Amino acid sequence: MPRKLCESCGRPLNVCLCDDLVNLKAPCEVAILQHPSELKQPLATVPILKLCLQPLEIFVGEDFSEHIGLHALLARHKNIRVLYPDVDAAQWSLDTGSQQVAVADNVDLLLVIDGTWRKAKRIWLSNPFLHGLDCVKLTGGPEGQYQVRSTTVEGGISTLEAVAQACNYLSQSNEFDELYKPFKAMIDMQIKKMGPEVFKAHYEKSND
Repeated sequence: MPRKLCESCGRPLNVCLCDDLVNLKAPCEVAILQHPSELKQPLATVPILKLCLQPLEIFVGEDFSEHIGLHALLARHKNIRVLYPDVDAAQWSLDTGSQQVAVADNVDLLLVIDGTWRKAKRIWLSNPFLHGLDCVKLTGGPEGQYQVRSTTVEGGISTLEAVAQACNYLSQSNEFDELYKPFKAMIDMQIKKMGPEVFKAHYEKSND
């Protein structure tokens, strides 16, 4: 029998996030290029972003070279950044006192690739038109809090965390730390559901 879903947040009623959702206006338009495999992930963070942050658009696929909606969006903006750690990417540092460049840049569209590192890289390589846009990477931000999804990438963070940090950088504020509220609530619910022993065995970092 299908589980009943919350009509507001779309999650099963026993893990409803409505009490933890926030409503934030991004400092620029945000577009997510989401790998299709992420649609099957019950702990994906893009659905939280969709509920909490505007303006935001989500495009699902792997090859966006002929995606009419995305290319129409790109045509409407002049100062675009792709959030991807390419070797030539400029650094957006969240260290105190290092955010002045963002204001001068007047970024009006931020593209964010959503997927595991391997699949995000596949999207990057499958879409050469992205390589002609200015690319940026985040540095100096807080350590990732995605405790219930493992990664082999050093310093890897979830899409929600990346968007929150990028918006903080662009707005020269900590306003978008509010996005961590529903994110952490989702993680806490999952840890409680799996139990402390399972969490410790599979996800908790060793202190050795």
